[in-house]
Amino acid sequence: MSDAPEAQPGDASSGRGVPCQNCGAPLVGEYCHQCGQRHVPELRVLYLVQRFLESALDLEDLERGVGQTLRRAAQNPGRVARRYVDGERKEFVNPLGYFLLTATATFLVFSMFQEAWVQGQAEAFEATWRSLGTHPDEVFRSGSPLRSLGWSSAQDLAAGIFQFFQQVQTYVGLFTCIVAGLLLRWAFPERTAAETLVFELYVTAQATLFLGVLGPLLFWAAPAYIGVLPIFLQVGLHTHGAGAFFGTHWRARLLPACAYLASGIVLVAGSGLLVVGAISYLA
Repeated sequence: MSDAPEAQPGDASSGRGVPCQNCGAPLVGEYCHQCGQRHVPELRVLYLVQRFLESALDLEDLERGVGQTLRRAAQNPGRVARRYVDGERKEFVNPLGYFLLTATATFLVFSMFQEAWVQGQAEAFEATWRSLGTHPDEVFRSGSPLRSLGWSSAQDLAAGIFQFFQQVQTYVGLFTCIVAGLLLRWAFPERTAAETLVFELYVTAQATLFLGVLGPLLFWAAPAYIGVLPIFLQVGLHTHGAGAFFGTHWRARLLPACAYLASGIVLVAGSGLLVVGAISYLA
C-alpha cells in the first residue's frame, strides 16, 4: 500500500473537485474527461513553451484552433488573450504558436511582393534625395558610406533593407514581446509575467498578420509608408486589446502601447550600442 496522501476534494493541484477552466465540467484528475484540457492552477511561462512544443507535434490539435483564433483575434486579440489566461485554452492556438504562424505567413506574403516593394522603395529614396538637392549617383559615389557597404544603387539599398528585415523580423518581434511583457508585469503587478506575455504574443501576432494583408496594398500605392504601418498597427491593436485584457480605464489602455514603444526604443538603443562597440573593436 502506498503511503502517499490521496488528493482530497477541492485539491487544486490535482484538479479534483474543481470545475474545468475551459468547459466547467467537474474534474476528477489532471485532465478534463469532457473536453480533454489539462488543469493548470497557475499559468507559467514554462507551460506556454511546453504547450507550444506539444501542439507543434500534434498537427490535428493545431489545425483545430487556427480558425477560431484567427476569427476571434481579428476582432480583439486582447479578448483572446484574456480567455486564454482565464483557462479557455482548448479552442485557441497557443500564443507562441500563433505568433510564429503569423510571422511565417507574413514572411511568405512579403517574399511574393519583394520585387514590387524594392522598386517602389528605390523610387521613394531617389525622390527624397532629389528633393534635398542631391543626385542619386552622388549618394553612391566611390568612397561613400553606402558604397563601402556594397550598395551601388537605390535598388541595391532597398533590396538590402528588405532582406535584412525579412531575416530578423521574427527575432525582433519576439524580443519586443518579452521586453514589453516585462514592462507590463511591472506596471500591472496583479498580472504574472506569463499572463502579460500571452497578451503581447497575441497582439503582436495579430498586428503581424494584418501587416501581411495590408502591406501589399502599400507596395504599389505608397511604398514609402510601409515602414510606418507596423507601428500604426501595433499601437492601435495594443490600445484596442488592452481594454479587454487590462480594463477600460485610460491608464490600462495607454500603458500597453507605451510598453510596446519602449521595447522598440530598447531594441534600437541596444542595436546601436552593439554597432558602435563592433566598430570600435574593429578599429
